[in-house]
Amino acid sequence: MTDNIGEQHPDGTTNISSGNLSSESATTTEPRVFKKQWGEYLLQFIMLFLAVFLGFVAENIRENNIDKETERVYMQNMLYDLQADTTIYSDYFSRTAVIYDLVDTIAVLIKKPARERNTSKLVYSARILTAKWRQITLVTRTYEEMKSSGHLRLIQNKEISGKVSSYYNSLAVLDTYNNVGVIWSNNYAQAMAKLFDGAALLEIIKKKKKINLPDEAMISEDKIAINQLLTSAGYFYGAISLSNDVAANKKKDAQQLIELIKKEYNLE
Repeated sequence: MTDNIGEQHPDGTTNISSGNLSSESATTTEPRVFKKQWGEYLLQFIMLFLAVFLGFVAENIRENNIDKETERVYMQNMLYDLQADTTIYSDYFSRTAVIYDLVDTIAVLIKKPARERNTSKLVYSARILTAKWRQITLVTRTYEEMKSSGHLRLIQNKEISGKVSSYYNSLAVLDTYNNVGVIWSNNYAQAMAKLFDGAALLEIIKKKKKINLPDEAMISEDKIAINQLLTSAGYFYGAISLSNDVAANKKKDAQQLIELIKKEYNLE
């Protein structure tokens, strides 16, 4: 009982015992310590959260910058590919124009009654015809690299992304015309072998120019053989004509894509 009751003096004052002081002090101090500790924990948690969050944001920004730079490099390379494609298309058009003229020349000369007077020009035109033809082989290196690596997703502009996929996926049709051209070129060569001397044909392709040839350079007057040559030349003409039309549309698509890429990425 003495621990909890103060001592009373004659003047009426009372001394509070040390036990009471200790009890009250403990009661008032413990909540303050508890609140201080939890405040520190909360502050540390917030600081840790902010550090992690800001680190995540910084990493995200860094990766985004890397993706943008990678996208730009790819688009620069694709621009080079597309510019090369337009050159390939132009060369193809020039060659097909020459082939059209050669087919017309063959058709006129071989039907002339006195064709022996034009033997050299006829045999040269017949032989050089297939030498002027080239398959359309376009540059798809950058697109194939992006496709295989999954980096097509880096193209942020939806219009460019769509046109890139549309252009390169549509090139398969040119492969079909390339194959048809090969078939009719082979048929034409077989028909040519039935009409013209092989040594004369070889000499022309070696010198790649018209040479003076004797009348005997045309080894047959067979109408069926002549008709086979003209028929094969006609089908060959038709195959490359269709290919030429498709290539003209693809060149326009390539040129439009070039302008879009230049504008979007500020490239030249």
